[in-house]
Amino acid sequence: MIDEVSISNFKSIFHQSFALGRVNVFVGSRGSGKTNILEGLGMASAAHDDALDRDSLIKRGINPTKMFHSMNDKIEIVWYEKNSWKKAKLVSNDNGDTWRDISWYETAYIDKINNLIQFIGDGSIQGQYPFADEAKNSTLNAAFRGSRNFRDFQIYRPKPGDVPVLDDETAEKIFSIFTPQQVKKLQTLATTPELMFYLSLFSERRTPVIFAIDNIENFIAPDACSKLMPYVAQLAIRYSKQAYITTSNPAVVKGMDLSLPEQKLFLVKKEKNGQTTVKQVEDKTLLEI
Repeated sequence: MIDEVSISNFKSIFHQSFALGRVNVFVGSRGSGKTNILEGLGMASAAHDDALDRDSLIKRGINPTKMFHSMNDKIEIVWYEKNSWKKAKLVSNDNGDTWRDISWYETAYIDKINNLIQFIGDGSIQGQYPFADEAKNSTLNAAFRGSRNFRDFQIYRPKPGDVPVLDDETAEKIFSIFTPQQVKKLQTLATTPELMFYLSLFSERRTPVIFAIDNIENFIAPDACSKLMPYVAQLAIRYSKQAYITTSNPAVVKGMDLSLPEQKLFLVKKEKNGQTTVKQVEDKTLLEI
């Protein structure tokens, strides 16, 4: 799970940092830069996966145009995951159509990995990272790439009619963690394929551990989204998922319980100078869009 992220010089985001939970909802007016937050995370994920070509970015859900806040600066995205800082710095060619990652890990994390060297008994790994013989030291080098979780990050933008019909096994898995009373309440929402699709994102092994849903209210009604929030929060905890959700409708957040550390709400605004700002909201009654 990503615990904290910092995004600099990406589209409308000059520099913003914020701590995260399991279910993170970004609410703001249209054009405020909510999608840019998701795509910034996607760019870091793509760099982590060595998949910065245009087609790979599009497949991940990223619009690979107008990346820089300032053409004189480089995109820099730093994330904190499992007690280790990873810094992704991305640069493009003169045409802006080819990207490469010039990332590095913070010194403290490199020290942790280098300390592992002394415990490798066969003598095949010596010295400090990076090693000259990457094939020989593939196991340790893989540790520097981190877990697969963030590298699989995907932005979902489903539309009505796009959702596949889920099988009975998936539905049973979804409902299995809830009490009979919760199941009854959930069924009163009219378990449409669209609603079941969202629930499946939080429970299926086939979906990424870390993912995003852009403009959730475009797919199901805001009131249904609100009632869905307690259920997706439970599923996220049960199946170790982390979600980033954007919406321009404040009604979506009514079902959130901000007293729980797993649920976090953020207000996204576009300032007069064109920059996007992100501020955590701890009291829903103070939410102003």
